[in-house]
Amino acid sequence: MAIEINDSGNYVSYPIIKHQRIGESCKLAVIRWEQRDSLKDDPMTKQRVKIPNGLDALGRPKFKQELVVYVVAISGDMVAAIGDNSGVPTPGDRVRVILKRKSFGDWIDARRNHRGNRMNVGDVLSLDTTYAQPWNQDASPKGPKIFTQAEADAVPRGTSIGFYGSMSLAPGQDARWIDAAEAAYRDDENTERQRNAIPLGGPAEPADGYRDEFGEEPPF
Repeated sequence: MAIEINDSGNYVSYPIIKHQRIGESCKLAVIRWEQRDSLKDDPMTKQRVKIPNGLDALGRPKFKQELVVYVVAISGDMVAAIGDNSGVPTPGDRVRVILKRKSFGDWIDARRNHRGNRMNVGDVLSLDTTYAQPWNQDASPKGPKIFTQAEADAVPRGTSIGFYGSMSLAPGQDARWIDAAEAAYRDDENTERQRNAIPLGGPAEPADGYRDEFGEEPPF
């Protein structure tokens, strides 16, 4: 029986899939996701702080959001990284995708067209890197979008450049990857039950400090 995905809590940190070169792609089996506040560096305090996003109906401060999608690698050549370690995941590896701003909106749009906004564990998330954008230091675009890797390689050293792309969702078809995603889902459920059963003195901070980039925004 298919497992329907609902929003879920914090889990172990895994390498993060990142756009790095035009023409790369990957397919990933979705396990679950988690929505959280986006953070940025505060130049005055040197701390990571929430990004304000107006007020809610009761006048309370709101903060910009991002989505962490936990997945099993199926195929592709996109690199996943955590800390100083990076590489193309082996099929079956657990990785993450961090979606914010435009990419978060793309996820919402993709879900609307996917099984009536319902998702099952093992559904397939496909990512493609289709263009790059150089940025000025004031976070404004430096020239037009770039659509070939040769042009991206020719951007002068010292210029900030980000790589971006598209995504799509499809029902899971291959039992191998559905089973792998469901096994990971059940493992996470068991881990969460154990965590809730043992007093830990309060919630832990994420191991990677939220320093994850994937959406369409300047890479700084």
